[in-house]
Amino acid sequence: MTTVRFKPGPASTRAFNLGSLAAALLACVAMGACLWAGVLTLPELVLLSVVVLPPYLLLVACVLGVWLGYSRDARAHGPVRYS
Repeated sequence: MTTVRFKPGPASTRAFNLGSLAAALLACVAMGACLWAGVLTLPELVLLSVVVLPPYLLLVACVLGVWLGYSRDARAHGPVRYS
C-alpha cells in the first residue's frame, strides 16, 4: 500500500513562520528575564545569544518542518544533472 503525501500549503507556511517567531521571542524573553533577575551577566548573555541561540532556532525549524510536513527524504529528489 502506498502512502499518500500532500504538499504543505499556505497554512503550513504561516504556522512555520509563527512558530519560528514565537520560539525566537520566547528565547529572547527568557534571556532578558535571566539578565534582569541577575542570573546572567551581560557578557554571558552575549555569549549565550551567539553560541546557543542559533542552534536552538535551527532545532526549532527542524522540528516545525517535520511536524508540518516539509520533511523529504533522499528518494524524493531527482537525479543531479550537471550542465
